Amino acid sequence: MFAAASNATRGCATMRPNARTRGRRSNARARASPRAMANDGEQKVVVVGGSGFVGSRVCAALRERGCAVTSVSKSGAAVEGASSAIGVDLADAARARDALRDAFAGADCVVSCVGVIGTDDAKMRAGNGDYNVVVVEAAKAAGVRRFVYVSVASIVPDVVGGVAMKGYFEGKTMAEDAIRANYDASEYVIVKPSFIYGGDAFSLTPPRVTKTYGDALAKVLGSGPVKALAAKAPGPIALTLAEPVSVEDVAGACVAGALGMTGGESVVDGTDEIKACAAKL
Repeated sequence: MFAAASNATRGCATMRPNARTRGRRSNARARASPRAMANDGEQKVVVVGGSGFVGSRVCAALRERGCAVTSVSKSGAAVEGASSAIGVDLADAARARDALRDAFAGADCVVSCVGVIGTDDAKMRAGNGDYNVVVVEAAKAAGVRRFVYVSVASIVPDVVGGVAMKGYFEGKTMAEDAIRANYDASEYVIVKPSFIYGGDAFSLTPPRVTKTYGDALAKVLGSGPVKALAAKAPGPIALTLAEPVSVEDVAGACVAGALGMTGGESVVDGTDEIKACAAKL
């Protein structure tokens, strides 16, 4: 893929049924778990795209910090670290808004890891833009005070945005614009990775390498001489030499954003900033 803090250690949040969400089986699926309720002192965080590559790591990392976590995804699949999981189809905007309003009720923060990559510009524009606009507006309407979004590093569209993946970058811009229109800079964090690696399997769509391979690559590209060369190189070469970032560090930066531990930064752009942000946990 390119693109007041709580240290509570109480057990997983208790749960209660949600009659409205149960009733919308075409959107919030029947197999979805009830919403998580935070115990006293716990922060409640909803992760949209919570069953995905990045989102599942965010759920686990939030739970490790003592948060009550709800995962929202199209499938409604159970996720490690999330005490509840809800299925919402963001393509059905009207029903999604209702379901998200229920899911976001009482939440301190929403983290969106929603993203689509491929070759169809319209689908990428919708999956990265329209879907996230629905999430942002639903969070604001529900009174959620903080919003964290996984976007894409600025160097990527600067280099390739004019020749490829136009819908992808337009969608990311739509999402960021919606966040800035609905939240003050002190209320949101946009995490902007370039190439994310991790796990134990290679992938072409989205492009991904394993943790073992990625760690070795990051060690080389993160070395002083290579970083110095990249800093002076033209855009395409600089992007090729850009250090990739581990999915664990991206998740860590998202958690730091959710818990207000970024040191006031509202945009965390590129591998160095993401690693520094994750290290604040």
